[in-house]
Amino acid sequence: MMNEKKFRHRLFVSGRIITSRVYRLLGSLNIRLNPKNAYCIKPGYHHATHAELFDDRPNKDEWQLTVYESALSLIQKSGGKSVIDLGCGSAYKLMDMFGHYDTLGIELAETCQWLMKKYPDRKWQAYENTNPAQLEADLVLCSDTIEHVKNPDELMDFLRKMKFRFLVISTPERDIVRGRNDFGPPENAAHYREWNGTEFMNYTSKWFEVQEQIISRDKSASQILICKNAEKLHLP
Repeated sequence: MMNEKKFRHRLFVSGRIITSRVYRLLGSLNIRLNPKNAYCIKPGYHHATHAELFDDRPNKDEWQLTVYESALSLIQKSGGKSVIDLGCGSAYKLMDMFGHYDTLGIELAETCQWLMKKYPDRKWQAYENTNPAQLEADLVLCSDTIEHVKNPDELMDFLRKMKFRFLVISTPERDIVRGRNDFGPPENAAHYREWNGTEFMNYTSKWFEVQEQIISRDKSASQILICKNAEKLHLP
């Protein structure tokens, strides 16, 4: 018999899928229903109000591999020595690809405790207890994390307060994953919203100087932005 937790999850996912497909059928009528342009996402898009907590601990390099490869190439070319991975999940890719660098992984408290036990000789911090103004690294990595955050402005402000040479930030490209006629909410129950390439470029440019945008060709369909801090920008 299906346990209650699995039943609630399947019910939640089914609700997301049905709602998303109804809005897809409504097409441009969604603009009348939801005319706001939040976080630079198109008018008519329906942001989720609730999302499931995603547990990445069982995963290895099944997803976001291109993001980490891009970050590794960047730090190798720039001669950097230190990496901070915000939202590092299982940290498999961080340890596998950046193990010989000075690394710091930041995760939610429960996952952070798990990481401390799994990799006791490496540096970890719980997001809830971290002061970003005290952090400094040659490269900061934030891979497919922002779509899991209810208020992305808070995450971007956290990143902006850190000292770094480069930031590599990514999120799934909505038009590739869901098609141009998608009006949300995301069918992925752990996502609050998803951006297309233009929207995410516009949003990120409010916070950082974007130097390059890469669209991965793997199954993650990540859009990858390589950024520098831009103190002179007019920030939200």
